[in-house]
Amino acid sequence: MGYCEIVVDACPRRDVRWTLECAQEMADAFGAKLAVASYAWPRSTITEALAGNALTAQQQYRDMVEALGVARSVFDDVFRGSAVPPDWYSEVTEPTAALVEHLFSADLLITSAVEGQDTVSPDVAHLAMRSGVPILRLGKNAETCRFPSALVAWKDSAQARRAVHDAMPILQRTERVTIVGVGDEVAIERLEMVANHLRRHGVTAEHLHIPHTHSGIGDDLLAEARRVDASLIVAGVYSRGSVRERVLGGVTRDLLHSPEISWFLAH
Repeated sequence: MGYCEIVVDACPRRDVRWTLECAQEMADAFGAKLAVASYAWPRSTITEALAGNALTAQQQYRDMVEALGVARSVFDDVFRGSAVPPDWYSEVTEPTAALVEHLFSADLLITSAVEGQDTVSPDVAHLAMRSGVPILRLGKNAETCRFPSALVAWKDSAQARRAVHDAMPILQRTERVTIVGVGDEVAIERLEMVANHLRRHGVTAEHLHIPHTHSGIGDDLLAEARRVDASLIVAGVYSRGSVRERVLGGVTRDLLHSPEISWFLAH
């Protein structure tokens, strides 16, 4: 089991090189084909700028083209000498909608928690819900994409089950995995079943049931991840309402607002 087609989000940001290098390592490990997508759109939109000053809009467009040029230079440097260079896609356009179009035939999207300085970052929760493709978001503190320790945030739901299934190739590369359930979200017997399931797939796994505190389940999971020194959290994406509304569940919101640690999410 592995990933055969990986899409990489190379939208302009400070850590594009690290994101591409991580994607290259994973592609080599799984024998996967890479497609790299880089889209730029200003935080202050061109439409808003046109309402005020046409020259400002033109300058914003030139800035986006320049930012994409920098990302392309990093891409060329990282993959220089590759026998089969990845496909490159680039345009001045809103990145979330553009990236969705690449995901319907992909196995995984690799992106980053680092925000673009002057550009809009893709909405990764929307990408997961819209496409159904699992997403690996590299945290700001990530030192390697072969994560030594992972925490699986488990509750009895289709989303959690999908996240574990889709993350299996990554979990099989870890040294240890901790299955964590919080409060009355799940029985300890179920956590043991999930840990046994992972062990049958060659994963070194243990399970842990922790009490629900007043901090909230998301904060409880993050605190436990720090305690066990997990470098990756695997979790389902939970939402209320339609995809168009994009009303996220509390745990998903908490993880999205915690950019230091890497996480793998699926819907």
